[in-house]
Amino acid sequence: MSRAAAIARGVALQVVARVTAMPLAIVTLGIATQYLGQHGYGVMTTAIVFVGLFETLTSQGIGTVIVRRVSGREGASLSRLIGLDLTFSLVYAVPLALTAGAIGVLTYSDPEVQSALLVLSAGLVCSAIASCFDAVFDVHVRYGTVATAEFFSRVITLASAAAIAFTDAGLLAMCAVQIMPQLIKMVVTGFAAHKLTPLRPVGDVNGIISLVKESIPFTLIMLIAVIYWRVDGVLLSLLAETRDVAAYGIAVQLAFTLNMLPQVFSRTALSTINEGYATDPERFRRAVASGYRFLLLFATPVAVLGIPLAERLVTAVGSEEFASGATPVLRLFFIACAISFLTSIISDAMVAAHQQRFLTTLSLVNLVVNIALNIVLIPMYGAVGCGIALIVTELSGVVFTQIRLRKVGVDPLPLSYIVRLVPGLNLSLLAMLLTWSLPLIVPLIAGMIGYFIGAWLGGAIPDEMRGALLGAMKPGRSSAPA
Repeated sequence: MSRAAAIARGVALQVVARVTAMPLAIVTLGIATQYLGQHGYGVMTTAIVFVGLFETLTSQGIGTVIVRRVSGREGASLSRLIGLDLTFSLVYAVPLALTAGAIGVLTYSDPEVQSALLVLSAGLVCSAIASCFDAVFDVHVRYGTVATAEFFSRVITLASAAAIAFTDAGLLAMCAVQIMPQLIKMVVTGFAAHKLTPLRPVGDVNGIISLVKESIPFTLIMLIAVIYWRVDGVLLSLLAETRDVAAYGIAVQLAFTLNMLPQVFSRTALSTINEGYATDPERFRRAVASGYRFLLLFATPVAVLGIPLAERLVTAVGSEEFASGATPVLRLFFIACAISFLTSIISDAMVAAHQQRFLTTLSLVNLVVNIALNIVLIPMYGAVGCGIALIVTELSGVVFTQIRLRKVGVDPLPLSYIVRLVPGLNLSLLAMLLTWSLPLIVPLIAGMIGYFIGAWLGGAIPDEMRGALLGAMKPGRSSAPA
């Protein structure tokens, strides 16, 4: 199988798993919001966004370094590098969870929030260990187990949430349910990674220090990114009412569930983009250009179709109690989510081209601007202010990286490609309008089918994209890499 088809197969496997798991996640969200109510769900969201600030320290950027070392010219040992990462993660994971819980208790005076923080902090241990195995699947471009773990973690989470609601086990039990996906991922992917590459902790202090030092730029980028995505929720919890936090929480869960697509594409294409820059600049340029078009194909309907669908989604998942507050926030988050599709491929290209310093500086500036905008806008607009701030800084990230990428040979963002998507958007809106009075799932499916038929007929799916997608569906065969 060609490398392009392998990447497409990896994307397809994970997308299928996550798309099929998405309804389960939405049902789980509905159970949580209706069982906990606006206040309880706001408390849980506060704990989730705060603990999320520490999440970047569960990967430290080491996975990116491992993929680059193994995929690059030096051809380092994958098994040894993963072993070094495992040793480091096993040492710091528990102290990190304890630190997150302790800082959270000092930050919030509400006993409910404090208790929820302590429960959710335990998930950091699972995330730290599970993150060590990601590089194995990225290097081998093998994602069947990752997809399986994703799907079954959602099934078990849904069953657990339903059991909590049925037995009326309370807020803390529902918080414990939120860490189950990390636990399942740690166990399942750990066994699968060991089958692909024999793994065991490696106690080479100098090797660990070298790996950590090289990962510092990536860690800073990830740290800034995680703070950037979480800080608005934390500021909202400190500057606004619990109902605003609840509206924010349900909007984030609905909108950024879709962000799984660029995340899957990014990690699946990461090794190829790095290898292309190191060995074949033209291949690197083509890979980024194809990534732009692929992600625009999916990002554009998120921004456009999310606006009419927002209110029905909130009402279907939550209740009328959430509708007035969460609907305008969700519309803004759909737009911000669509823009963030592009930042994933942009970040990969910048890292592969060794532009980490510029990316870090720009990310830091955007973080400062985002915090400032949230501090100004939240007191006036509540959670809506978070959405406005996010759109502004997401656009900034896309615009200012284009100049830098031109210097390393990457073509500018193909905005003319969006014109080819217009027939699909029009057909999708028409299909949704004709089925609007039916249950929500019907206009959703009709809109998706209409969009992709229109995009195909409008020439928005070029030959190389069709070939990669068709190759992903064929049985695996060995062939030279494309």
